[in-house]
Formats: sequence, C-alpha cells, structure tokens
Amino acid sequence: MKKMDLVVVVVFALFLVGGCTSEDIEKVDVYEMESFTVIKEGSLTSYTDPEVVGEFVNAFKKAKKEPGVVEMIEPEYKAEIGEESYYLWICTEYGTIMNLEDSHTTYTLSKKSAKKIFDLLVED
Repeated sequence: MKKMDLVVVVVFALFLVGGCTSEDIEKVDVYEMESFTVIKEGSLTSYTDPEVVGEFVNAFKKAKKEPGVVEMIEPEYKAEIGEESYYLWICTEYGTIMNLEDSHTTYTLSKKSAKKIFDLLVED
C-alpha cells in the first residue's frame, strides 16, 4: 500500500509541475525589426499551434546565458512570448536572444533550437 501512496504523490507532483509550463502560453507573436525601436510595418506573424508555441518556449527557456555586458547590432526580430518580449538574432547555425527588460545580457540558443526557430520564421 505504501508503494501506491508514493506513486500517487509522484504522479500528482508531475502533474503540478507540468501544469506550469508552456501550456499556459497560447500564442507567440514575432515581428521583423528595422531597428531596436522600429518594427517593420505589416511584419507581425502570430503562432498559435501548440507545437510551434512549445518550440519557441523551449528554445528560449533552454537558452544559455552569456557572460559580460554586450553591445549588439540591430535585431532581426522581436518575439513576444507570454508576458516577456525578446529581441532575436537568428540563422540556421546560431540564435541569440535578449530580454527587453535586460538589454545588457544575451542568451544563446542551442544549435538545434536555432535551426528549428529559423525554419519556422523562414517558412512563413
């Protein structure tokens, strides 16, 4: 009987942790940028497919923080994911993001995530 109690507790804990992930985010808005402050007119693409939203959320969550203060060129994209907004520089080999609330820190996407996000952006 004690094993059954443990299984129930573990399953319940996984349910609680799983409920607070990308499932809460239903849409990702991506804009092409002309500069840090100017969005390219008519460039909004909204992603609502849960699988695509999950790709963005996972890629951004798993991005690796880079050390030091940075000075970046004009961003290619701006991505709005839930309550957060990021600038995005992307190609098939790499991706870099910067949270608009912290313009002194960048994060690097994994090569695999960068390719997935790049492919999503290019196919639209």
